Amino acid sequence: FFPLINEGFRILEEGFAQRSSDVDIVYIFGYGFPPAKGGPMFFAENYVGLPKVLERLKVYAAEAKERYTTNKHYLPVDYFEPSQLLIDCVQAEQAGMKAQVPAGVPLVDAVLDFKKQAERGC
Repeated sequence: FFPLINEGFRILEEGFAQRSSDVDIVYIFGYGFPPAKGGPMFFAENYVGLPKVLERLKVYAAEAKERYTTNKHYLPVDYFEPSQLLIDCVQAEQAGMKAQVPAGVPLVDAVLDFKKQAERGC
């Protein structure tokens, strides 16, 4: 699920979706993600943990890079490279921002809103 979760972060980062729940709904009803897990973004934040997702994506990215640099038959892939939004969310969680987020608001959405406000200069 980790590359799928990373792609969800990229979709949010690029502005194709407004909230993490939008990504969850599309993956549940459009792609058949298990509804019991709540969608990939919910699953990442509440079951696996964002630091674990980031850690594993870095490992997979290093393995993929090794694979395509040592074997000319493999094409370069970037779907294991962690999204900047994911990195920002992990840093925010480690800085204690999760405790400041209102109940029911995913950390991903709070970080995304914070970044948008900073871009606008509010």
